[in-house]
Amino acid sequence: MKKTTTFYVLFSLAVIGILALPVGIANFVFGYIFGDSPCVLCWGQRQSMIYISIAALFILRYGFKPKYLAMLLLITAFGLWESFYHLGSHGMQDIGQGFGLAIFSLHTQFWAEVVFWAVVLLLGIIFFFAPSLKTFVSEMGEAKFRKLTVMNIIAFWVFFIVIISNIIQAFVASGPPPFIGQGDPVRYSWNPKYTIWSMESWSDMRWPVHFLGKRSVNLPELALKASKEASSSYEDSPFVIKDVLKVDSKRVSTLKLNSPISDLNYKDGKMLVATEKYGLYITDKNLTSISTYFVLDNYFSSTIEKFVGANFVDGNLRITGMNKTSVDVKENPKADKVANFRYFTKGADKFEELSRYNLKTSRGTAYYVLSARSDGTHTYMMTVPNNLYKNLIVISTLDSDKGLAAEYTPRLGDKVKLKDNRSLDELYVTAMAYKDGKLYAASKAYNTLLVLDIKTQEISKVYGIPKEVANIRAMTFVDGKLLVSSYEDGKDVFYTLEF
Repeated sequence: MKKTTTFYVLFSLAVIGILALPVGIANFVFGYIFGDSPCVLCWGQRQSMIYISIAALFILRYGFKPKYLAMLLLITAFGLWESFYHLGSHGMQDIGQGFGLAIFSLHTQFWAEVVFWAVVLLLGIIFFFAPSLKTFVSEMGEAKFRKLTVMNIIAFWVFFIVIISNIIQAFVASGPPPFIGQGDPVRYSWNPKYTIWSMESWSDMRWPVHFLGKRSVNLPELALKASKEASSSYEDSPFVIKDVLKVDSKRVSTLKLNSPISDLNYKDGKMLVATEKYGLYITDKNLTSISTYFVLDNYFSSTIEKFVGANFVDGNLRITGMNKTSVDVKENPKADKVANFRYFTKGADKFEELSRYNLKTSRGTAYYVLSARSDGTHTYMMTVPNNLYKNLIVISTLDSDKGLAAEYTPRLGDKVKLKDNRSLDELYVTAMAYKDGKLYAASKAYNTLLVLDIKTQEISKVYGIPKEVANIRAMTFVDGKLLVSSYEDGKDVFYTLEF
């Protein structure tokens, strides 16, 4: 029986610990002394800690039973979800930023996560050294209740004191139902004229709820699954278009590639050809012969989702995926095939991977991109709309350190006009090219070409692209003309367009 007595003493100490430390300090010290008033999520996490204590008290009173252990685990799991949800909404903030009071420079939403993991750890330790179930059953005999020890009784009294105090604080700060507390609470005060009873947070509890929350966006439209919903006629464009490009030539690609072309980039006699399924081919200027190529293992290290941009950066190649993850690659005809096996599924003996990195954005977090182009100093991307978010955002990164340089919605120049009740966000940019300080962006929707002045961040000109170019996927400048790749009827088709 000595083992069961020790077990219940430890359990009592655990109850006292969770009530006196996280819940008690938050209530008495933070609340009454420093005036900290919990937000809705903070109250929820504090309640979960209290429910854990209640489940533990059931064990102290009625003896150890599997159903009480199940209650403890279920409540702790829910508390972990609550704290992770709360912490996640603040996790990417800059140093020193947060919500509520800070302990060791870490805000309370972080410490809630620590508390619930501590519960899991303590439960594991206590039950690891617990006696057998037969011993617990033998101790109880026919009794319905356990005879409480002094330590057990102290645990109950600590519980009642802390709970009553929290009820008082909750009533004063948040009010009775249907008031639910504040998402951004005011300082705690005993004076009723300073308290605010609010129901605004009910509006945030929408149904149905997407499992992925703000990240439940659909994948962008790709060449292999091209959508025909948007018009491919510049006449339907949201812009007033007066100038239209002319088709100078058209031909079907004869290159043997592993998937549709997703980017073209020409420089100094070399043409980079990126494909949707992680292929990068280096060809001649006329796109007739392949000199070398690789196919990336996109799952190694940081996952790259579908190639959308290929650029020459500092003597190497930088390929960007639609998830804004990029990889730097170096040509090396004598590359070690064994050492590079993990990076490439093809071309491990001709290329070396240098690094991969994930671009962290602010405005563009919930967007994919289908284009990326470098001007030699910065790489630019443009977001494509999805089922939840529709804004067209220009994202700029510094090539030298790969960090975020800017995010903005471009302004309209004096000569650029939108039609009535139309928006820039209707466009679907699938290709970009750079020339003379201007970024050229082609929208598959409405066959519209934007000319963005990088310095002024203004759209200085818009052009129409003939409807004949049915599915724009990539473009680059060659000898002053715009070379466009369009994926039509299962083939890459090259168009040369003149201004």
